[in-house]
Amino acid sequence: MLTIDFFILEQLVAELGPQITGSSVAKIHQPGDDSLVIRLWNGRQNLKLLIQVGQGARLHLTEQNIPNPFHPPRFSQLLRSRLKRLESISIPGYDRVVELNFIGSDQRYRLVCELIGIRSNLYLLDESGILLDALHKPQPFGERLLQRGKPYVPLSQPCRLSLANIELTSECLTDADLFEKWLLQKVSPMSKGQASTLKKSVELGQAIMPVFNNFKSCWLEHAATPSLVTLAGKKQLIAYLPSNIEPLELVTDSLSQFIDHCFSPEVETATEIGERAVFRQVIKRQVVRLQKRQKNISKQHEKTESFAERRHLGELLLANLHLVKKGMLQVEVNDWTTDPPTTVRIKLQQDLSPQENAERLFNRYKKEKRGVEHIDRRQHETHEEIQWLEALLLSLDEATDLDEINEVGQELLTAGLIQASKKEPASRNKVSGAPRLNQTLSPGGLRIFWGRNNRSNDHLSARMTDRDDLWFHAHNMPGCHLVLKRDGRTENFAQQDIEYAASLAAGYSRGKEDTRVEVIVAEGRHISRPKGARPGLVTVTEYRSILVAPLRISDTEKAAKS
Repeated sequence: MLTIDFFILEQLVAELGPQITGSSVAKIHQPGDDSLVIRLWNGRQNLKLLIQVGQGARLHLTEQNIPNPFHPPRFSQLLRSRLKRLESISIPGYDRVVELNFIGSDQRYRLVCELIGIRSNLYLLDESGILLDALHKPQPFGERLLQRGKPYVPLSQPCRLSLANIELTSECLTDADLFEKWLLQKVSPMSKGQASTLKKSVELGQAIMPVFNNFKSCWLEHAATPSLVTLAGKKQLIAYLPSNIEPLELVTDSLSQFIDHCFSPEVETATEIGERAVFRQVIKRQVVRLQKRQKNISKQHEKTESFAERRHLGELLLANLHLVKKGMLQVEVNDWTTDPPTTVRIKLQQDLSPQENAERLFNRYKKEKRGVEHIDRRQHETHEEIQWLEALLLSLDEATDLDEINEVGQELLTAGLIQASKKEPASRNKVSGAPRLNQTLSPGGLRIFWGRNNRSNDHLSARMTDRDDLWFHAHNMPGCHLVLKRDGRTENFAQQDIEYAASLAAGYSRGKEDTRVEVIVAEGRHISRPKGARPGLVTVTEYRSILVAPLRISDTEKAAKS
């Protein structure tokens, strides 16, 4: 996950200032526990300012479609009632703290955004600096104590040397490690990522003095070169990149737009916001629980897999009852079913008759057989449920709007994995009538349909697949159900149509990034939905497989071909 340090945040504020200063506040949403979206109108366009605290703390404009709760939480309600126009945005010191100054309905307000990792928080202050409220309950840290109705206490600044006035000393000129240590302990502002980058530049052959002086000059002149680099095996966004370090990617346009892309659900799922993130967490937690269950079931199966031996011993004992007397602890009999015949020792209970000892073995066999059948059934049910959950994760990845995310929520709600909010009206939880399907044409002009999620997959396979149509699915991985319609034609399907449909099925599966994907092809007559199965689960009785390269098409191509 990328981290936003002071220098990147400084560049963001400089970029955002001209765009959002003077904007009127249109709406304020709180899509997640750690996030806030302020919708602004600057006279030319609508803008969405995202402020995220906690994991992935950051502040930037976003173009993402972030779902919002029907009832706004308390903090966002307070902001809506007080904030009317954004007057300015600034960084007051040398820490990751941004201040947004607003003109309110009755006075000026200040929204302090402390974007400092796990201690991140948002504070609303009145014009005299009194703390009115916070996104999260203020936690004491050291001697700093924040209370509602009391003056806001800024973060304490460590006593360090100012980067603007500092001069290098001999203690930091010896090697790269000491240079990095000196930067982190003595210089302000400074960040771990920036210090590591300067250290790497020295390790690559540059002298410490010019590396530092060039960095300092660039900072004083606001000549940043935001770049994506790799440090210690992790991607890092650096504001001032030394000339002898090659970037993975150079930010040439909007820094805010670049960060928005880096933290988009397609790139960085760990920092998702809103219901998509909540549903993903619920699903992954359930998958882990079911995988543990699978391991436990496998262990139980190992303990009972020798049940058939009990029946064989019982049959041997019945065939040799003449050798058994009550009170015996064991008996040795010949097993003529093996080649060559072997001698088998059968343990007995001395208080039972020969017939009762045989019945004891048969009863134990029947009990263990029932246990194995129960274990096999549980293993199958658990495997199916994991398949269903993995398909839900893929649906979240592919979801492009709030309706599709809500459909995933409806499945989780029906399955009892989440609870309906008492505050939200029933109408909000309803999904649209007919499931939406993707559609295009094959090279031969035949219609192709494929599902967007479990619900539409279920509808497609159960209600839109005729006996002579071809049905496709990526083999042994989550993916869409895809149908190539025969459309009344009597001749065999063309191979190019089959391969094209299979490529689409691979492209809309978990294997979309692979070079080749195995796809199963079955006639519609061989597809059925088991009674009581989860949405999107089907039984395929007969199929063949084909190996293809994954293919995805744009919405424009879908519309044109359909």
